[in-house]
Amino acid sequence: MRRFLTTLAIILVVVVAGMTALILLINPNDFRDYMVKNVENKTGYQLKIEGDLRWHVWPQLSILAGQMSLTAPGASKPIIGAENMRLDVELFPLLSHQLIVKSVVLKGGVIQLIPETQSQKLQNAPIAPAGTHVTKSPAESTASDWSLELSKVRIADSLLVWQRSENDIINIRDINLTLTRTDTRKADVTAKARINRDQRELSFSLDGGLNLNHFPQGLELAVSNLDYQLQGADIPVEGIQGNGSFNLAYLSSPPGMKISPLTLTFNGNHITADISASLDDTPVYTLTVKADTLNLDQLFPPAVAKDNSEEGATTSAKETPAPVTSSANGLSVQPDLSFLQTFNAQLDLEVNNLVYHGVPARSVVMKGSNQQGKAVIDSLQAVIAGGSVKATGIIDVTSAVPKITVKPTMQNVALGDLLKTLNYPQTLTGAVTAQGTFNNVNSNINDFEKGWQGYAHINIEQARLHGLNIQQLIQQAASRSNSDVKGMEHYERYTEVKNLVVDTVFNQGQLKVTRMNGASELLTVAGTGVLNLPAKSCDMKLNINVTQGWQGKSDIVSLLQKSVIPLRIYGPWNKLNYQLNVEQILKDQLKGEVGKAIDKWLDKNKDKQESKDIQKLLEKLR
Repeated sequence: MRRFLTTLAIILVVVVAGMTALILLINPNDFRDYMVKNVENKTGYQLKIEGDLRWHVWPQLSILAGQMSLTAPGASKPIIGAENMRLDVELFPLLSHQLIVKSVVLKGGVIQLIPETQSQKLQNAPIAPAGTHVTKSPAESTASDWSLELSKVRIADSLLVWQRSENDIINIRDINLTLTRTDTRKADVTAKARINRDQRELSFSLDGGLNLNHFPQGLELAVSNLDYQLQGADIPVEGIQGNGSFNLAYLSSPPGMKISPLTLTFNGNHITADISASLDDTPVYTLTVKADTLNLDQLFPPAVAKDNSEEGATTSAKETPAPVTSSANGLSVQPDLSFLQTFNAQLDLEVNNLVYHGVPARSVVMKGSNQQGKAVIDSLQAVIAGGSVKATGIIDVTSAVPKITVKPTMQNVALGDLLKTLNYPQTLTGAVTAQGTFNNVNSNINDFEKGWQGYAHINIEQARLHGLNIQQLIQQAASRSNSDVKGMEHYERYTEVKNLVVDTVFNQGQLKVTRMNGASELLTVAGTGVLNLPAKSCDMKLNINVTQGWQGKSDIVSLLQKSVIPLRIYGPWNKLNYQLNVEQILKDQLKGEVGKAIDKWLDKNKDKQESKDIQKLLEKLR
């Protein structure tokens, strides 16, 4: 046993000594030039390593390098730079002059996708004759005895600067990327990073596989798992988060890409999409999106209505700055649509069940296109609140102020739900059928009350004006003026009209009613007026004829049934006021009836002396 242990110790010492001698005898700088030339020959990029290469033994046999950079042909700045680089290598292959790199680690790297780092064709560059033999330098000759294999690349705590245009720069921070080779031209990918832009932050991580069999003509990326979270300005407090997967195929000539299929979840929603793009000077995108359920309230929460009861309450002595908020429809106040000028696109959207501001919509289908700033909504249709909605439109952003025209039509849509969607009180309800044309008048396109104008023809079935019973107002006023007549014993808290036809003209928050006609079993209504949408108030001048519900003396009831009574309704929608003078109308009507009776009697008895005396008396009174 003692002899065995002694022999084992001698063998161990010899092996360690041999390995140490091997490391000491091999100078890593001998194959520096080989790595540089190998990178340049295979990719055309210039690899630059500053300082000497040195061994690092524990805990992993590695080659350490100082600052490194990788520059594209003809570029003025390196596309990749790192504070230091580490090559983890295997020991025993060094005996057979093989440099097997298990992993390349770049620490504190900066990747710049800007014009200065893009490859450029060198002007007047000489072209070597065919068959020309390039003489190798001594360093290259020494390094040529070595072969290089690479198993893993890892980029840690790095930054990507992506400049898409002169004033459009995206910074991708805290990049941690690992590429592990699984085959000759395939690798597993693990990545994690975050993007900051416009007071928003997108953090994500992904796992997938990279296929470089057709590189550099093309590559394929299959992402099996993508986790992400979006937070910041105009984003719900809990953020937008979810996961997904996709397959991406990229071609360099002609430049293009395709993502199919893309499956994505966010805040409980799930969509699938197919995206293809032709990345020429003017990109062309084709996007097909399908979803079973899509709740937009989780992306654009409805604005919370201010409680009127809080008005006049004592304000806090300490005022805090107003938070960043979105408009009533959940979008930013003035969106910049100029990006539509930079591409052409075709969009097909299908959503089985959609929720917006609490209003569910079914069978939503949209088809649209864009031609460098001239977008067309070919068709948009949905089933909303028991009815159907359709629309077409044009969006032209080729001028300083966008020009948008929308032509909606709806049939049997619940008006109350529509008002709820627009954040208006549900004072008027019914089944609305309408058609109209609207266009913007300024760049404030997200504020319908201030930035739009148009007209519409509206027909409302079973219209109800809640909080005010016009029949009750008129009949109670009449009974107060004349005790010989009264109205019904019980009234509803609304006015109902079976069919209401309205023509409107809309201009920046002012909805002018140019014609209104309606009828029910109890009354008829006609009139004009104005609705002030920003103030949520109205001023309507109506002519009412109450035909039913009267009780009392038949002659007075008959008189009232024939009377057209002016009624003015004005004030806030949630606290309407009215102006009504039934007593004066009754007096005028009675005076008219008496006058007609006297004139009839005088005409019948015009030859009598009494008639002549009464005629003279009436002339004096007049």
